[in-house]
Amino acid sequence: MSGMVMRAAGLIVTAGLALTGCTGSPPDPDVSSAPSGVSTPAASASPSPSLPAKPERPEAMKRKDAEGAAAAAKYFIELYPYVMATGDTEEFEAMSHRACGFCAELAGQARAIQDEGETFRGGVTTVQIITEYKRDEVTGIYPFDSRIVQEAQLITAADGGVVLDADREVLERRIEVGRSDGDWVMVAVAPIPGLD
Repeated sequence: MSGMVMRAAGLIVTAGLALTGCTGSPPDPDVSSAPSGVSTPAASASPSPSLPAKPERPEAMKRKDAEGAAAAAKYFIELYPYVMATGDTEEFEAMSHRACGFCAELAGQARAIQDEGETFRGGVTTVQIITEYKRDEVTGIYPFDSRIVQEAQLITAADGGVVLDADREVLERRIEVGRSDGDWVMVAVAPIPGLD
């Protein structure tokens, strides 16, 4: 079952192992014409009390400037425990650009957890923007360097066996945010160039 552990490794482990290539090829210059367009039905309109509540969309996401982009980046990452625990990937995927391998990987993990009858707990994730870069005039992308803190998480199989038991993690990641059809989308979440 070691493949299952890798498949369900979560935001921080996956980000460290599988997402170094997310920015390997430049995104389409016209970000607005290239959303992922993939969504799955919501698992439940109101999760049971034992499941994490869906974060509230910040008002700042309505802005079309760097402040709006930063708010969208934080909100997207902070959706992680809700998405993993509920399998509700609809908004997560709607906010995912088709070039974002990180986004596709996590959505796939959330679906696999549900398909396997596994249970996800913990993983509360917070984001701090540590560096804001100038908007790229060609692509329209806002790049940010961020510090992501993810609390301990546990994934158990349907039979009660432990699939993943991960400690609290802190990572720094580059998040690239663009616009698509009037909304913010994540173009990439990857290790910051030059950092180990």
